[in-house]
Amino acid sequence: MTKIHPTYVLANQAGYKFEITKMGQYEYDPLAYFYKENFPDVKITRPNSTTDLSLLHSKALLTVNGYVHNTVYGDNTLYIPNASSSLLKHKQNNIGILSFNQLSQPLKKIKLIDSMLTGETSVPLFEKTVITFDREVGSVFLVIAGYLIFEQPEFFYRVSGSSFVLRLDRLNYVEKLYELNTHRNIFDEVGVDVSPTDPSLVDGTQLRSDAVIRKFLTLDNSFLVEVPCEAIEAKPIYLEHSTVPGSFRTEVEPVYPIITGRGKIAEYFKQKKNDTKYTVYINDAYYQNYLFSHLPQNQIKIYNDHRQPGSTYQLSEAFFLQINLTL
Repeated sequence: MTKIHPTYVLANQAGYKFEITKMGQYEYDPLAYFYKENFPDVKITRPNSTTDLSLLHSKALLTVNGYVHNTVYGDNTLYIPNASSSLLKHKQNNIGILSFNQLSQPLKKIKLIDSMLTGETSVPLFEKTVITFDREVGSVFLVIAGYLIFEQPEFFYRVSGSSFVLRLDRLNYVEKLYELNTHRNIFDEVGVDVSPTDPSLVDGTQLRSDAVIRKFLTLDNSFLVEVPCEAIEAKPIYLEHSTVPGSFRTEVEPVYPIITGRGKIAEYFKQKKNDTKYTVYINDAYYQNYLFSHLPQNQIKIYNDHRQPGSTYQLSEAFFLQINLTL
């Protein structure tokens, strides 16, 4: 059997350009002083190069500031819908390409919708969500709010040819929301009320409620990816910390996506230092050491972004995500 490994590259390093737009209408003109918020989408082009952009739609996943998004293609134009909010809020902006171009067939992306989500009596969706598709699916992984989730018996596992169980209580769900909140107005998107005096203060019961979980799992960038292969294996290859925060060393050539923080993809730059070592530079390589992370989740009444006194940050681990596809 043949094995292939998807690779990762920053879009601008591969000659691509991105700009905010509104699909089907008009481009943002910085000289016209339009409100940027009226341009919710991102347009991808590759100037000075003849490129079949449909391949980026069918055989790649695009990331915006480390979060995977779905794409829309038409008339040789590629869009990332509803992605400009991350660019406008985060302001350190990168588009990444996770390429599956070695595949002979395209990826299939199935958007998660509310009718696919069911639970069990007396068990909240936070602890167990059954996701059911209208047909049997083959080798798959999930994208939830931009995070990659591969099949694992602890938190995402198959119960039939068309159904899976997802355990958000085992996936640092709340930490992910606060990590997302630095990139998008996630609490507004999932319908969580925030305190008028502290925009990080939210009600714990509401945050874990079925209504909020349903909105979280059906965000624009929550979908199933079906890969035309026999099997998928996700293997971490850990990088070595250096003495400089955000700088890592590795003997593995940096061609794979790097995972940091609570599971987001990190945009990185690389430099070969000698015959055997590469140095990899990452902008955001810290954990926010939240107080609530040290408490039993079901007992928390309110959440906020307050951090552990004397240890507000921790250096994040970083690892290459080597995705092994067996054909």
